[in-house]
Amino acid sequence: MEKKIIVDEESSGLRLDKFLVTKIPDLSRTKINSLILAGSVSLDGRIKKPSFLLKTGQLIQVNFSQGSKTLKPYKITVKIIYEDQDIIIVDKPTGLVVHPPQEGYYKTLVNALMYLGKDLAVVNPLRPGVVHRLDKETSGVMVLAKNQSSYKNLVEQFKGRKVKKEYIACVWGEIKKEKFNIDLPLGRDQANRLKMRVSFTKSKTAYTRVEVTKHLKGSTCLCLKPLTGRMHQLRVHLKFLGYPIAGDKKYGVKDDCKQLLLHARVLGFLHPKTNQPLEFTSPVPERFNNFIQRHDSGTGPTLKT
Repeated sequence: MEKKIIVDEESSGLRLDKFLVTKIPDLSRTKINSLILAGSVSLDGRIKKPSFLLKTGQLIQVNFSQGSKTLKPYKITVKIIYEDQDIIIVDKPTGLVVHPPQEGYYKTLVNALMYLGKDLAVVNPLRPGVVHRLDKETSGVMVLAKNQSSYKNLVEQFKGRKVKKEYIACVWGEIKKEKFNIDLPLGRDQANRLKMRVSFTKSKTAYTRVEVTKHLKGSTCLCLKPLTGRMHQLRVHLKFLGYPIAGDKKYGVKDDCKQLLLHARVLGFLHPKTNQPLEFTSPVPERFNNFIQRHDSGTGPTLKT
């Protein structure tokens, strides 16, 4: 797979590596430099150094074929909710990783879509089409981009907090408030860089709206609306308040739930080409109904399907 870019007047005089960072935002400067030094980037057919200064009208070709060879099809059933020439909406099952964390790993959603012959925007060779992510344990509705323009548009919508996101969760503990907001900044856990924690230094703002949907015995069902998109935001926010999500092996407590009770039920955004508002939903998984039957106190409505 290859990406071709023409240097515009405003970019004349920029370094090659800095220019590509602006044109391929999903790749870090380190990764771009690696591609250049590996000979995967050519300028008017010639290999140049990362520091090479560009001129208007030059043709840059970025070859992702080396990286894309590591992505092999993976046969697994994936429910496609909607698809057109620009986007694919999927209902991701729990236990499925969205994209390969490193070369050689292939049991992911992206590899499953490759098996189905779907075209995905090639911005990062290991993450084609990936605009946002759900944790491996989290199920629910996701959007992937099929071309570069759709990818850029959707990324901007997520960054601009213009996307509607609604999750359902079952947590341990009986929450009395019917509605409340969580405003707690999150940062990397210094003891374990793969985890996040509430932190007031070296952190980013994180906002979550919470609404109780059903009271259970020793637990509560919630509707969660994250206004920001920090890694593990919902799981960390709720654990910090003393209401860990049931089945959360990373942040929760030891319980008998084999699967995480967190599900992305609603996703809404503007179509990247037509600008028309779209909203997609994913049914409540059976694992939630099973949990409710075991802990039902008989108060509150049943979860929406």
